[in-house]
Amino acid sequence: MKVLKRKLDKTKTKKSYKKVVWFYNFWSWLTESKAAKKVIDLAEIEDRKSVLEVACGTGVVFELIVHRNPNGENIGIDLSPDMLSKARKRVKKESGNFELREGDALNLDFNDKTFDILINNFMVDLMPEETFDKIAQEFHRVLKPQGVLAISTFSFGEKRVNKIWLWVAKHFPGLLTGCRPVSFKTNLIKAGFSIEQDIEVSQNTFPSEVLKVIKHK
Repeated sequence: MKVLKRKLDKTKTKKSYKKVVWFYNFWSWLTESKAAKKVIDLAEIEDRKSVLEVACGTGVVFELIVHRNPNGENIGIDLSPDMLSKARKRVKKESGNFELREGDALNLDFNDKTFDILINNFMVDLMPEETFDKIAQEFHRVLKPQGVLAISTFSFGEKRVNKIWLWVAKHFPGLLTGCRPVSFKTNLIKAGFSIEQDIEVSQNTFPSEVLKVIKHK
């Protein structure tokens, strides 16, 4: 499937999420929560691990990460300060160890081989296709050997009804803050990951692909 073109504009992205932050959780609950839960399940987070969530948004998934890993290291990054503000309010009641800060998936501010687990939900589908290799390389770089990446993306879907979202992304991209269906598997394999599980999810006709991939070296 041909991926719709997108340009990288971090300022525009921040402004877009500032506009939608007030109803973002409701939208995610309707269309993305099933895939996000599957990501958490596939990550198999145990306590005392080092976990990074890239594009943590309003903290819905990050809260679950901290709850499962109270004595480990939990870091969430996001490009949007407005999303991070929501995340901090959500997670502050958790007693575990965590840090939330601004960050860029194209230049992760962490040393090589830092994390046991990396979580990423519905971010790659917002990024330009020419950045996919760089994102995959950064994910691979910061994970330890045998580290796990659990990731979800807006997909093309397997059912005819799923195709309506490709039409929406093509003709009304602003409604989806610029997100569109993508395939990220080839980039992950190229970066050195092996795909362990590949699951297609459809929630209220919205299609997602959920992957569990492993860094072996």
